[in-house]
Amino acid sequence: MDTFQFEIRELTKVYNGKKVLDIPHLTIKKGSIYGVMGPNGSGKTTLLSILSLLLSPTSGKIYFEGIDIDEADKHLLRQKMTLVLQNPLLFSTTVEKNVAYGLKARGIRGGEREERVRECLRLVGLDGFGKRGSKELSGGEVQRVAIARSLALNPMVLLLDEPSANIDRGSMDLLDKILKELNQRFQITVILATHNINQAYRLSDDVICLFEGRLARSPLENLFKGRIVKEHGIFLFDTGRIKVAILLESDEANHISIPPEDIIISHKPLSTSARNSFSGNILNVSDEGDSIRLGVDVGEKLRVKITKKSFQEMNLNLGSHVYLTFKSSSVEVF
Repeated sequence: MDTFQFEIRELTKVYNGKKVLDIPHLTIKKGSIYGVMGPNGSGKTTLLSILSLLLSPTSGKIYFEGIDIDEADKHLLRQKMTLVLQNPLLFSTTVEKNVAYGLKARGIRGGEREERVRECLRLVGLDGFGKRGSKELSGGEVQRVAIARSLALNPMVLLLDEPSANIDRGSMDLLDKILKELNQRFQITVILATHNINQAYRLSDDVICLFEGRLARSPLENLFKGRIVKEHGIFLFDTGRIKVAILLESDEANHISIPPEDIIISHKPLSTSARNSFSGNILNVSDEGDSIRLGVDVGEKLRVKITKKSFQEMNLNLGSHVYLTFKSSSVEVF
């Protein structure tokens, strides 16, 4: 039987009269890694702040290992979890003094504290950095020092808000490796908010997708806001730049999302029953291992995912003129 680290029931958070989080039910298994995905304003940071007990929900229940947090000693619970912010602040002193801060506050002194600091720096790949000043660090190193500072307190849950937002690819790969090792070695539950779909699925045991504070079925890519119009008996979604044929689900819908893997790319227009066909030029190319992700300007920028083999066989390059085709049924309307 799975042990839940967190169980959320009917959770809401309201700011200035607007509901920014609305989650009927969500469980997070103990000792797992979770990616939390969604566009800006989807509620990722709010959810992490509530789970770390830094923010109270407007309504609903949160259970930590089966215990209602409203009936528990929150001070003791907070000692079991820690949140690392997107732009963590370090004190203007040495790395070792930053990592030792929480230990000092808890009254841990002498050799025990020094050994714990050294061990935590080793865990994040910063062995030998103790005497270095915090202002000498790169963005990736700052992020790892912040994680080491959190690890020093032996948390059961490590929450990270966009940890890869301001670091390069090499630092991101190293961070992923560190988080995976921490999870496997110490069974720490890791919950990280990220915009990086690759990172979320490569690293996580499960992915939580949010949109406008609600749980979504999958990460929303090619997300556009607009309005529904009807032309020649066909319902279209008008983004202001392109019109996308849709299967109408609601007159009040004002967003669409198009899965990148459902878009067919070709050098010439296709003869097909698919109602959506656009042409444009390739703006960027991203290698994702077995697949390639393309950004194509068709009036709006559409992201397309194809196999590396197809990319090579089609001899696609930056600036290539291509056609994009997809069915109305592929478009999620909400």
